[in-house]
Amino acid sequence: MTVGWDATRVVDLARQLRGAETGGWRTAALRRLVAGLGWQWQETADGVRLIGGVGPDDLPQWAPRLRRVDRFEKDYVHEGEDYVGLYVPIAVPEGGAAGKAAAFRAAGEALTREFGPAPIMGVYGDLGPFYDSPPRWGSPFRRWRQQVDTLELRAGEHGPELLLQPTAPAENWFWRQGHGENYAIGGFFGSNRDPANAGLGFPGGWHTDEWDVFRHALTDFLWNLPAETHALGIELDLGFHARVPGTGGPVVFHIACGERLEVAYDTEGLGASIADPASLGWIPKSTRPAALEHWIESHYHSGDFGIGEVDGPGLARMMVDTLRGLGVASPRNLSLSDHAQSVAGYRVDYYGLTLEENP
Repeated sequence: MTVGWDATRVVDLARQLRGAETGGWRTAALRRLVAGLGWQWQETADGVRLIGGVGPDDLPQWAPRLRRVDRFEKDYVHEGEDYVGLYVPIAVPEGGAAGKAAAFRAAGEALTREFGPAPIMGVYGDLGPFYDSPPRWGSPFRRWRQQVDTLELRAGEHGPELLLQPTAPAENWFWRQGHGENYAIGGFFGSNRDPANAGLGFPGGWHTDEWDVFRHALTDFLWNLPAETHALGIELDLGFHARVPGTGGPVVFHIACGERLEVAYDTEGLGASIADPASLGWIPKSTRPAALEHWIESHYHSGDFGIGEVDGPGLARMMVDTLRGLGVASPRNLSLSDHAQSVAGYRVDYYGLTLEENP
């Protein structure tokens, strides 16, 4: 991490934020909260400017900020709330996506030691609450949920941030995205059995019959996945069942992703008439063995990719071209292997992937 990171200082700030009195997220109460943190509140022509935080005051990437209720937030808040979040950058690391993922992971581990495992974790994907676009390096989050206010470790464009927010507005936004339209919800969302999750709602996901739509969704899901799984300290272990004509719906692909991502392709039992996998871009293991561990027997793989190395469009296209070449009728003929939605003690819904475990 770069200059300014201080785990003790960040944990102390997180403790203060988690216990803060936000007074219904009205201006007067937030002024008192900011003053209690030892920061300055300045009214400017562009809105409120906060001077304080954990980094240099004169560098904009370190500036704390309040998110005011505006046109995208107003449908999800209670009457009288002026703001829906206090964002505080806690590290501005060097090293591109890898540096940001490592900084997020270190912060997550420090906060977990202080508060225990986050009741909620995941990746926002293409849209975050109130229709925010994600940072270019990825969009992981860990959320210590409480009934009134919630503390979140989230990905900012420059590195990890602490976010104190009222619990209801972001969850209302999330719930109301469950209308089934393409791309309404992205990424993945995991929750555990912590009592803090009492009353937590889960929206329905979306599915598609169109290969081009699925390819686009798969591209988004894979592109930053190594940065996101490394940041969260988890590994994904996803088998793709496919209803290939003349078969019993075997596992065709296996995605393994922790700090690196690799896809294995199992041709066993698919028949002699399938297209040559190498012609589609798959690497024979006789040419180069798979780098990661896969639980399917496979003579072909995608190659392995680290943080910032994934060719999302190319990898998604290779997988979809393979499925179409096998005669799989549509993405609705795909499902995930058993236990794919159980990850590190969380139940995970892969909204951006549009797939679920076999019933």
